[in-house]
Amino acid sequence: MNHREQASIERIQMKPALEKLIPPDGCSFRCFDRSILKTTVRWHRHPELEINFVEKGCGTRLVGDHIGEYEDGDLVMLGANLPHTWMSDEFIGEKYDRHPSIVLQFLPDHFETIFDLPEMDSVKRLITRSKRGLWFRGPDAQSVGQKIKELIDTKGGFRLVGLLNCLVELARIEDVTQMATVSYTSSFDQSSDVRIQVVCEYINSNLTNSQLDLGEIPKLVEMNPSAFSRYFKKTTGRTLTRYVNELRIGLACRKLTDTQRTILDISFEVGFGNLSNFNRRFREIKGVTPRQFRKKAVDALSSDN
Repeated sequence: MNHREQASIERIQMKPALEKLIPPDGCSFRCFDRSILKTTVRWHRHPELEINFVEKGCGTRLVGDHIGEYEDGDLVMLGANLPHTWMSDEFIGEKYDRHPSIVLQFLPDHFETIFDLPEMDSVKRLITRSKRGLWFRGPDAQSVGQKIKELIDTKGGFRLVGLLNCLVELARIEDVTQMATVSYTSSFDQSSDVRIQVVCEYINSNLTNSQLDLGEIPKLVEMNPSAFSRYFKKTTGRTLTRYVNELRIGLACRKLTDTQRTILDISFEVGFGNLSNFNRRFREIKGVTPRQFRKKAVDALSSDN
């Protein structure tokens, strides 16, 4: 184990990943810019539903067993106790992530009487659909994202009306994708939550390190390799190697799209030790070569212009 990995292990704190969220005085729900937070929980869950709007930024989001790339204007809704985290490209390898995004969190039980009204039937269905996480796209999603942002400074009854309006508008959006798979079930075992949180933070801190030793990871959570392998596959729906490769390939995709760096340079920058392995894993996960992916991205940008 090298010094960088050892330092990452030493600074990991085994804190419960179940967040207790308390709305501000005079408010029935929370709405804030997460970049103001002084601490970061990389993998967590809570009984509140959450709507997350990233106005500016790119990186990787993990929701249940979903691993996806996000960019400017990303808008998602997460059901109760659905584990999640965001990994900003800008903060990979750092302990704290100050990625700005607008977060709205509320307990449906607090609004049960309102949601039971016939006019809110579409919102009740939206909440049920959000159990696996919902990813909204298109101009309507961007419009809702901006309205959620405005709620930060809205007060009193107008704030509550604004929340209900956003939910009604979200329920009308047709360009939406469920994120976690049908087979995914969230574990409520707190010790399991803590273990996966530690693993995610360690991987995030060392993602671009080509010397990352996956064999050391079971030791972080005091499990033998075979037990850890079963546990990780059950929790994330993929092997540890596949998980790391998906994160690295996602980062590579954004570099291929947003920079002019050579494919060779990018392969090393995202943590692959050699180009041939990078090319194999890229094609395995994305179905195309890095060169083909870049060409498609360039062509798509050209057509938009």
